[in-house]
Amino acid sequence: MNPPPAPESPCQMMKRLATELEKSIDKSKERAKEFRNRITELEAQANPDQAQISALKQTLEHLRKKIEDDRVTLSDLESVISENC
Repeated sequence: MNPPPAPESPCQMMKRLATELEKSIDKSKERAKEFRNRITELEAQANPDQAQISALKQTLEHLRKKIEDDRVTLSDLESVISENC
């Protein structure tokens, strides 16, 4: 039987959370790019579906807000790490 993993120190936990948050931001940025590309494709059509474009733009705006909030959180977390670890 394997022994249980060693408990994480607070610094290790914060560094892990910062890494996970960076990955989440990168994924969100990639999704935002996909939404922008899809909006561009739809707008280029002869008779674009304005309802779909509007919905995608709204979703994109929510995603941008999430990215912005996550960046602020990451910055705060990185400050705490640099001051305490």
